[in-house]
Amino acid sequence: MRPPWREVGVLVAVLGAAYGLVSSARVHLGRMHEQIKEARDVYPLPPSSQLRVVSLGYDAALADVLWAHTLVAQGLHLTERRRFENVVQLYAAINELDPAWRTPYLLADALITLQSVPVELNEVKATRVILERGVEHRPSDAELWLNLGQFVAFTAPGSYLDEQPELIPTWREQGLVYLERAAELGAESNLGWQALGGASRLLRTGHRDAAIRYYEKQYAITDDPELRTVIEGHLLHLLGEREKGRVVLRRKAFDALRDSEVQWLSDRDGLFLLLGPQVKPECAGGGQPTSECSSTWLEWSRRLRTNQADEE
Repeated sequence: MRPPWREVGVLVAVLGAAYGLVSSARVHLGRMHEQIKEARDVYPLPPSSQLRVVSLGYDAALADVLWAHTLVAQGLHLTERRRFENVVQLYAAINELDPAWRTPYLLADALITLQSVPVELNEVKATRVILERGVEHRPSDAELWLNLGQFVAFTAPGSYLDEQPELIPTWREQGLVYLERAAELGAESNLGWQALGGASRLLRTGHRDAAIRYYEKQYAITDDPELRTVIEGHLLHLLGEREKGRVVLRRKAFDALRDSEVQWLSDRDGLFLLLGPQVKPECAGGGQPTSECSSTWLEWSRRLRTNQADEE
């Protein structure tokens, strides 16, 4: 039996024509795909207050999924040079599901404000709210306080508050308070060095008295000898030898009092500050206006300052 060459030829011709049509369609569809750009983000999740119902009890697991999506989406938006519109909503969802999760708070300012397009003021304010939420849920985390203080005092006023310049002084002052708290909590780490930049910023903006108070407070709470030496140099420049000496003597008096009363404690953990000065029996009745008869550290400091002035 002879092979059906005619049928085979017809089949090859049909397949060739079909391949040509498919190739032509792919080229056309490819050009259309290149021209189509995603312009807006769609947020498919319910309000953050309802997410705990949706998670069916797997709050942390859902927070992990949303966090992974946030990181990937941030990179895609930067590559495509368009605004990441849902990042604040995603953060609200993650914080609602796992409010004590530390990592998202540390990266909030970078993920929200690092955009390929200008950052809007409402996003900057939302970033601050998120960072403040972090220290609310983790009040003893010095690094979170430092991150918050740097953003509020330096990053936002220097880059993102041009639309409302009247906010800049208030943000700077509030940010410095956050930095002070970071230094208090991070007395045993290098955070004190990083928080020290707040005083330099105060000096550059003309707030000399506030900078002096900042240096004095940092000197009173740090146990780092090198940092103390640096602060002494700043105080010498701002106050002179006499006033700087008073600050140093107050710190030495505090150390001596701690060592004499509670040798088993260190002021690094704040326990001695919580205990307060020990009132001696001879101070009964409150008739002795000396630092040894003080019931609070504020009273102790004031009386010691008065005693120093009287001796001079």
